[in-house]
Amino acid sequence: MTTDPRQERTLGQLVASATQDLSTLIRSEIALAKAELSVQFKKAGVGGALLAAAGVVAFYSVYFVFITIAEGIQALGLPRWLSFLIVTVFMLLVAGVLAMLGIRKMKTVKPSPDKTIAEAKETVAGLKSAAEHPGTTVPAPRPEWDRPAVTAAPAVPADTTGASAVTSSRDA
Repeated sequence: MTTDPRQERTLGQLVASATQDLSTLIRSEIALAKAELSVQFKKAGVGGALLAAAGVVAFYSVYFVFITIAEGIQALGLPRWLSFLIVTVFMLLVAGVLAMLGIRKMKTVKPSPDKTIAEAKETVAGLKSAAEHPGTTVPAPRPEWDRPAVTAAPAVPADTTGASAVTSSRDA
């Protein structure tokens, strides 16, 4: 008779353990995908906001272009329309800078969760290895955030010599 605990487990225990491990694996993969994609969504939001600001500034600068043209035709006096033109050029420059910043930010967005895909491939390879060589693959420890909370005090091994009782009574 062997003392290997893996051979002493019942089929129900094995199924429950496999179900729990699969559930843990799926939860951790989903958490990784959420974390990875949230960073990319934030980048996309900032880039979109900059592009929207560029659009607003460009929209209002078109208004000044038309006023500048009308003032130039109506009154051939240089100071008034020239001032409108200067404001219009300035607003278009601002819109151009905002658009360039928005485009640069949008180019940094990666819509695919690369780390999650790599982790999933590694998991599939590990499962294949475990299926080909059962009992030889050591499972990875659960991540800290997914471990069940331990509420009971850790068990103290029984001391057959009685030395701990003497030591603890002296310390008390």
